[in-house]
Amino acid sequence: MKKEKKKILYIITKSNWGGAQRYVYDLAINLPEDKFEPLVIVGGEGVLMRKLSEKRVPVISIKSLGRDVHILRDFRAFRELLNILKKERPDVVHLNSGKASGLGALAARLRGVPCVIQTVHGWSFNEERSFLWRSLVWIASWVTALLAHKIIVVSRHDFEQAKKMPFVQRNSSCILNAISEQNLLARGDARNKISNTRDIPKGESAIWIGTIAELHKNKGLKYGMQAIKSLLETNSHIYWIVIGEGEDRRSLEESVRKDRLKKHVFLLGHKDDAAQYLKAFDVFMLPSTKEGLSYTLLEARSAGIPIVSTNIGGTPEIVKDTSGLIVPAKDPEKLAEAIEMLLSNPINLQSDKDDLKNMLEATISLY
Repeated sequence: MKKEKKKILYIITKSNWGGAQRYVYDLAINLPEDKFEPLVIVGGEGVLMRKLSEKRVPVISIKSLGRDVHILRDFRAFRELLNILKKERPDVVHLNSGKASGLGALAARLRGVPCVIQTVHGWSFNEERSFLWRSLVWIASWVTALLAHKIIVVSRHDFEQAKKMPFVQRNSSCILNAISEQNLLARGDARNKISNTRDIPKGESAIWIGTIAELHKNKGLKYGMQAIKSLLETNSHIYWIVIGEGEDRRSLEESVRKDRLKKHVFLLGHKDDAAQYLKAFDVFMLPSTKEGLSYTLLEARSAGIPIVSTNIGGTPEIVKDTSGLIVPAKDPEKLAEAIEMLLSNPINLQSDKDDLKNMLEATISLY
């Protein structure tokens, strides 16, 4: 008799392309087809929905499921989740991102889903907000964690924070993010492809600082902008190439205009398979103010590109002496100093590898 497949239902707040979306995508497309049947619920429409559809993974969009708190829309999204869970009857609900986790955990429990798993892609209470806001979000995060049967954290830093939450440690597992082998363009080819879309100098004297990130305040890009401005005071051949899209585009464009950086800062928007361009960069910079365990840092390290990033979340677990430099968050001067140091004194890089297979097997074991 043929064994029935387990239905795994992923829920995530936004359908853009960030770390949490990459995580859901990697899991959903790599589940063993003979054992599991994936289904993904996303808020709105975007890159994640398109990429999953291309891989023939069923996707349901809930337009009212958004990141910001809005009582009427949140109630509508919760009601839709209840209806979908009643119809689909999943064996496992796997929650991702704050809003989806809160609404999804409650809905799954009310529908009697046998296994509810939440992956924490960096605790939301670590965001740069007021003490009151962070306290309320800590309480909400704790309640959501209690509603889940299992909690996955993606860095040792976040696991230590989970261990301090009452009754959460016993149900928590640390499963580090991982990537598969990358297809990288050679340095010249990568620079040519990028330059074909924007007029960026690419001669031997041109120094390209690269960033691949969602344009969101948690990525600290305004501090990166200030660091680039500082570097340009002594070197006019510095160029910052930012690949990614997000809600902070308008404010970043305004900063470029205000600081007269149009010839040195290039916001390229979203690019599929952005990691293929990593060899184009002399230094990879990620000035985040909040992180879980960054995929782009894993990719930069694997590609052997020197990294400058911040002492946030799981970043020090990735960026060590053999891969780059760590500086305090929200400190443009230290970012600039670290970049100058790497440019003038190259380090002996080691391209560490991360095994996606291990991450998949550890997660599937929870299913």
